[in-house]
Amino acid sequence: MQARLFVLAIAVIIQFLLELVAGRVFVAPSILPFVLVYLSENYEKVWAIEGAFWSGICLDLLMHQPPGSSSIALLAGLYAAKAFSKLSSGEGKSYLLSMTVIAVLVSDMVFILVATRPLGSGFSSALLLVVPRVVLTVIIGTLLLTVTEWKSNMRSRKVTG
Repeated sequence: MQARLFVLAIAVIIQFLLELVAGRVFVAPSILPFVLVYLSENYEKVWAIEGAFWSGICLDLLMHQPPGSSSIALLAGLYAAKAFSKLSSGEGKSYLLSMTVIAVLVSDMVFILVATRPLGSGFSSALLLVVPRVVLTVIIGTLLLTVTEWKSNMRSRKVTG
Protein backbone atom coordinates (compact mmCIF):
# COMPACT_ATOMS: atom_id res chain seq x y z
CA MET A 1 0.00 0.00 0.00
CA GLN A 2 2.81 2.42 0.88
CA ALA A 3 4.66 1.68 -2.35
CA ARG A 4 1.55 2.33 -4.47
CA LEU A 5 0.90 5.58 -2.63
CA PHE A 6 4.50 6.59 -3.28
CA VAL A 7 4.10 5.77 -6.99
CA LEU A 8 0.96 7.91 -7.14
CA ALA A 9 2.71 10.81 -5.39
CA ILE A 10 5.63 10.56 -7.82
CA ALA A 11 3.15 10.49 -10.73
CA VAL A 12 1.54 13.72 -9.48
CA ILE A 13 4.94 15.40 -9.21
CA ILE A 14 6.02 14.18 -12.66
CA GLN A 15 2.69 15.32 -14.15
CA PHE A 16 3.18 18.74 -12.56
CA LEU A 17 6.71 19.01 -13.95
CA LEU A 18 5.58 17.85 -17.39
CA GLU A 19 2.80 20.44 -17.43
CA LEU A 20 5.29 23.15 -16.45
CA VAL A 21 7.98 22.23 -18.96
CA ALA A 22 6.42 20.37 -21.90
CA GLY A 23 3.05 22.09 -21.53
CA ARG A 24 4.64 25.46 -22.19
CA VAL A 25 6.44 24.26 -25.30
CA PHE A 26 3.77 22.10 -26.97
CA VAL A 27 1.70 19.61 -24.99
CA ALA A 28 2.43 17.42 -21.99
CA PRO A 29 1.55 13.73 -21.87
CA SER A 30 -1.04 12.82 -19.28
CA ILE A 31 0.56 10.09 -17.22
CA LEU A 32 -1.66 10.47 -14.17
CA PRO A 33 -4.69 8.72 -15.75
CA PHE A 34 -2.36 5.95 -16.94
CA VAL A 35 -1.03 5.38 -13.42
CA LEU A 36 -4.54 5.46 -11.94
CA VAL A 37 -5.86 2.98 -14.53
CA TYR A 38 -2.89 0.70 -13.90
CA LEU A 39 -3.30 0.81 -10.12
CA SER A 40 -7.07 0.33 -10.19
CA GLU A 41 -6.85 -2.62 -12.60
CA ASN A 42 -3.96 -4.39 -10.89
CA TYR A 43 -4.71 -3.61 -7.26
CA GLU A 44 -7.70 -2.44 -5.25
CA LYS A 45 -10.47 -0.61 -7.09
CA VAL A 46 -10.28 2.16 -4.48
CA TRP A 47 -7.35 3.65 -6.42
CA ALA A 48 -9.73 4.81 -9.13
CA ILE A 49 -11.77 6.93 -6.73
CA GLU A 50 -9.53 8.01 -3.88
CA GLY A 51 -6.43 8.22 -6.03
CA ALA A 52 -8.17 10.36 -8.64
CA PHE A 53 -9.68 12.64 -6.03
CA TRP A 54 -6.56 13.29 -3.97
CA SER A 55 -4.13 13.44 -6.86
CA GLY A 56 -6.48 15.84 -8.66
CA ILE A 57 -6.67 18.11 -5.61
CA CYS A 58 -2.87 18.10 -5.28
CA LEU A 59 -2.43 18.83 -8.98
CA ASP A 60 -4.94 21.70 -8.80
CA LEU A 61 -3.09 23.23 -5.88
CA LEU A 62 0.26 22.91 -7.65
CA MET A 63 -1.01 24.27 -10.98
CA HIS A 64 -3.20 27.03 -9.49
CA GLN A 65 -6.31 25.63 -11.16
CA PRO A 66 -9.83 25.88 -9.76
CA PRO A 67 -9.91 23.47 -6.80
CA GLY A 68 -11.52 20.18 -7.69
CA SER A 69 -11.44 20.62 -11.46
CA SER A 70 -8.73 17.99 -12.00
CA SER A 71 -10.43 15.66 -9.52
CA ILE A 72 -13.75 15.87 -11.35
CA ALA A 73 -12.00 15.38 -14.68
CA LEU A 74 -9.98 12.37 -13.49
CA LEU A 75 -13.03 10.78 -11.87
CA ALA A 76 -15.06 11.23 -15.07
CA GLY A 77 -12.23 9.77 -17.15
CA LEU A 78 -11.81 6.76 -14.90
CA TYR A 79 -15.57 6.22 -14.82
CA ALA A 80 -15.63 6.14 -18.64
CA ALA A 81 -12.66 3.76 -18.68
CA LYS A 82 -14.40 1.52 -16.16
CA ALA A 83 -17.54 1.50 -18.30
CA PHE A 84 -15.38 0.39 -21.23
CA SER A 85 -13.81 -2.37 -19.13
CA LYS A 86 -17.25 -3.74 -18.30
CA LEU A 87 -18.06 -3.96 -22.01
CA SER A 88 -14.80 -5.59 -23.05
CA SER A 89 -13.11 -8.71 -21.83
CA GLY A 90 -9.54 -7.68 -22.55
CA GLU A 91 -6.29 -8.25 -20.78
CA GLY A 92 -2.73 -7.14 -21.21
CA LYS A 93 -1.03 -4.08 -22.62
CA SER A 94 -3.57 -3.16 -25.27
CA TYR A 95 -6.41 -3.37 -22.76
CA LEU A 96 -4.68 -1.04 -20.31
CA LEU A 97 -3.67 1.35 -23.08
CA SER A 98 -7.20 1.50 -24.50
CA MET A 99 -8.57 2.24 -21.04
CA THR A 100 -5.90 4.94 -20.70
CA VAL A 101 -6.88 6.50 -24.03
CA ILE A 102 -10.52 6.69 -22.94
CA ALA A 103 -9.56 8.07 -19.52
CA VAL A 104 -7.31 10.76 -21.02
CA LEU A 105 -9.83 11.82 -23.67
CA VAL A 106 -12.72 12.11 -21.24
CA SER A 107 -10.70 13.69 -18.43
CA ASP A 108 -9.17 16.32 -20.73
CA MET A 109 -12.56 17.26 -22.18
CA VAL A 110 -14.16 17.46 -18.75
CA PHE A 111 -11.22 19.50 -17.47
CA ILE A 112 -11.56 21.96 -20.35
CA LEU A 113 -15.27 22.23 -19.62
CA VAL A 114 -14.91 22.70 -15.86
CA ALA A 115 -11.69 24.71 -15.50
CA THR A 116 -12.32 27.48 -18.03
CA ARG A 117 -14.18 30.66 -17.23
CA PRO A 118 -16.85 31.27 -18.44
CA LEU A 119 -17.82 27.64 -18.19
CA GLY A 120 -17.01 25.73 -21.38
CA SER A 121 -15.27 28.59 -23.17
CA GLY A 122 -12.16 26.46 -23.61
CA PHE A 123 -13.75 24.40 -26.38
CA SER A 124 -11.88 25.96 -29.27
CA SER A 125 -8.87 25.06 -31.34
CA ALA A 126 -7.09 24.16 -28.08
CA LEU A 127 -9.30 21.08 -27.99
CA LEU A 128 -7.24 19.68 -30.87
CA LEU A 129 -4.24 19.45 -28.52
CA VAL A 130 -5.94 16.51 -26.83
CA VAL A 131 -4.92 14.27 -29.75
CA PRO A 132 -1.12 14.70 -29.40
CA ARG A 133 -1.56 14.47 -25.63
CA VAL A 134 -3.20 11.06 -26.04
CA VAL A 135 -0.53 9.91 -28.50
CA LEU A 136 2.29 10.93 -26.16
CA THR A 137 0.53 9.22 -23.26
CA VAL A 138 0.18 5.98 -25.23
CA ILE A 139 3.87 6.07 -26.20
CA ILE A 140 4.96 6.59 -22.59
CA GLY A 141 2.47 3.97 -21.35
CA THR A 142 3.76 1.44 -23.87
CA LEU A 143 7.33 2.08 -22.79
CA LEU A 144 6.46 1.76 -19.10
CA LEU A 145 4.47 -1.44 -19.61
CA THR A 146 7.25 -2.93 -21.72
CA VAL A 147 9.86 -2.12 -19.09
CA THR A 148 7.76 -3.56 -16.26
CA GLU A 149 7.05 -6.69 -18.29
CA TRP A 150 10.75 -7.08 -19.07
CA LYS A 151 11.63 -6.56 -15.41
CA SER A 152 9.13 -9.19 -14.23
CA ASN A 153 10.42 -11.64 -16.85
CA MET A 154 13.96 -11.08 -15.59
CA ARG A 155 12.82 -11.75 -12.02
CA SER A 156 11.04 -14.95 -12.99
CA ARG A 157 14.12 -16.18 -14.87
CA LYS A 158 16.28 -15.43 -11.86
CA VAL A 159 13.96 -17.38 -9.55
CA THR A 160 13.59 -20.38 -11.86
CA GLY A 161 17.15 -20.37 -13.19
